[in-house]
Amino acid sequence: MIDMLIAHANGATIYVPVPCRGTIAKVYCVFQTNTVQPNDTVVLAQGANTVNLVTAVNTAGLVVETGVADSTYGQYVFDPASSTTTEQVIKITDTGEPGDKLIYIQYDNGAAVKQTAKEA
Repeated sequence: MIDMLIAHANGATIYVPVPCRGTIAKVYCVFQTNTVQPNDTVVLAQGANTVNLVTAVNTAGLVVETGVADSTYGQYVFDPASSTTTEQVIKITDTGEPGDKLIYIQYDNGAAVKQTAKEA
C-alpha cells in the first residue's frame, strides 16, 4: 500500500499522478470547515468514471468521512505507463460547497489483472 495525502481546494478540479500501477483501496476525507453540508461530495475518478465517492454526513467539519468504491468502476487500474492519459492520474473534484479538504488515499500497488491463459 502507498499512502497519499492530498490538499484539495473547494470547487477545484485537480489531477494527481499515480506513482505506479495500482488501484484505489480506500479513501478518507476531512473537510476543513463547518460549512460542509450533508450530501456534499468528493469524487475520485478515472476520466469521466467515478472510482470512489466521499459523501459528507456531518456538518461539523474536521470529522473523518469514509469514501465508498463505485460498484462498477471501483477497481479500475491506474498506470503511469498507460498510453491512455486518464489512466495515468486520479481526477479529484467536488460537488456542493464542501470547502477545503484533506484527502487520504490508500493506493494498492499490488493491483493484478486477471487474464486467461491464452491472453497471458
